[in-house]
Amino acid sequence: MMKIVETLPNISEGKNKELINRIKDLSENFDKIWFISCKSDEYFNRSFISVVGELNQIETFLFEMVKICVENIDLRNHSGYHPRIGAVDVIPIVPLISTTFDEADNLVKRLAKKISESFELPIYLYEKSARNEYRRNINTLRKGEFEFLTKKMSFPEWEPDFGPNHPHPTAGATIMGVRDFLISLEFHINTLDRWLAEQIKQEISLSLPASVFLERKQNGKFSLTLNAKEGDVSLYLLYSKVKTIIEHFGSEIEKVSLPSPLTGKLFLQSFKNLIGNLDGELFTIEEKLLTESQITKIKYISNEEK
Repeated sequence: MMKIVETLPNISEGKNKELINRIKDLSENFDKIWFISCKSDEYFNRSFISVVGELNQIETFLFEMVKICVENIDLRNHSGYHPRIGAVDVIPIVPLISTTFDEADNLVKRLAKKISESFELPIYLYEKSARNEYRRNINTLRKGEFEFLTKKMSFPEWEPDFGPNHPHPTAGATIMGVRDFLISLEFHINTLDRWLAEQIKQEISLSLPASVFLERKQNGKFSLTLNAKEGDVSLYLLYSKVKTIIEHFGSEIEKVSLPSPLTGKLFLQSFKNLIGNLDGELFTIEEKLLTESQITKIKYISNEEK
């Protein structure tokens, strides 16, 4: 039975397409890893990557990915709107299929030890892997960002979980841990008024267990990106509540986009919440295929290579 996890590394680079392509090409070296998506944002100067694969292959892939980033990203020359403490800022691990928390957490700790020793890169554990309650929240770990990391790490309470007690000179530090699946939705709204957009953001923040980010797009209008844990709110409730708040302020949703992909099971669960009396086991065809078979990628071979 294949054990499947998702990893969503956030890389502090949103402009260098060649670097992102190297990471995508790296995934092609593995027969049980699938590069799902990458959203690069020049304003944030950050790339949000989604990769799904077999437990052990993900571990090897992530180590090689960190190596590429440590060698090619220099935070001393980096600026962007999104807070960060590392070249590879965060590596979340999300158990998807046939993988327990303990299995995912063991992967995190093995990988954190290997990365910290190989690159002299300090590692902080967060979310479900955190050893201290005050380190569970990623925003706490990011306070002060890369620029104040040396001073922050001089305090005993900010000694890293793995690696040296000082930042890597160019790659800073990395945050790793097992977390719940994250629902991420971006609502594009039809207003040019920043004050109004800020009011909508504030009301959503007070009404839902979600992190909310406001961004002005190139057309001058605004978008609101929401990140919420799957266990805290359903997809249906998240969408309907945000729609109600936006319309309450006299605005409309022009479109909704997905910054990172969602699972089919999430939509099934949302459908169950919507109709209220869905009976039986909830699963998707894709989940059954992955659980009960050993699917691997088929690499296309051109005529020139034959």
